[in-house]
Amino acid sequence: MTNHPEHSTRGTFLRRAATLLTLVPALLVTSLTGTALADPPVQWENNPPASPLHVILILVVIPVALFALITLLVYLPSMGKGESYQPGQPWRSEPEWFGGPRGGVQAADRTEQPLSVGGSADHRDERGGASGRW
Repeated sequence: MTNHPEHSTRGTFLRRAATLLTLVPALLVTSLTGTALADPPVQWENNPPASPLHVILILVVIPVALFALITLLVYLPSMGKGESYQPGQPWRSEPEWFGGPRGGVQAADRTEQPLSVGGSADHRDERGGASGRW
């Protein structure tokens, strides 16, 4: 492929024309829209202007107070316990196993796991599994 001046000029012209054809409809649609010039109904009362203090109270103070209240309610139970685990120190409480047996590690050693559904110990080597023997 050679780089002739007429090929690059034609390619540039086509790219610019395609860009123009995609942008012009978008610009026309967005520029032709106008503001709604409807009047409010006659029955509506004119509200008095709100003071800046009232606006700050509604838009800033109340959300910040709600945020502080929710944060306090989240941290309050852990603050009431008193002593807590500090990183780098040994764990002094009972170990916990989430999702394990109710009796802990000792109960895991005592429970018997089922061999398979509908099978027995004599047929366990004939039943497939990870070894893939069927």
